[in-house]
Amino acid sequence: MTGRRTARALLTLGGLVAWAVQFSVIYGVTSTLCGRGWADAMLFGIGVVQFTILTATLATLTATVILLIVSLREDRQQRDQSTSATDIFLSQAGVLINGLSLVAILWSGVPAFILPACA
Repeated sequence: MTGRRTARALLTLGGLVAWAVQFSVIYGVTSTLCGRGWADAMLFGIGVVQFTILTATLATLTATVILLIVSLREDRQQRDQSTSATDIFLSQAGVLINGLSLVAILWSGVPAFILPACA
């Protein structure tokens, strides 16, 4: 029973974890590259900072979309079955949190293509 609750809590908070990872990678890599003077380096035809941000954003968006789909499936299953209020709350919170995490991930990733790398 404890493992099931832990998995459900991780599913509920997975989008926030993905956003935190993306945020840390974006700002960690950007500050390191800008501090060392390597921000003008190119990788696959785009700047290394933009490439890193694009890669981190796409990876976390993919993970969060998967979590959102699983949360939506669980929420539909909860409606068909008689389950506890805690399980219903966690499934609905998972849909909301993972959906809002998608917005936060995009909000963190898009400015990399609007602003200069070390502005």
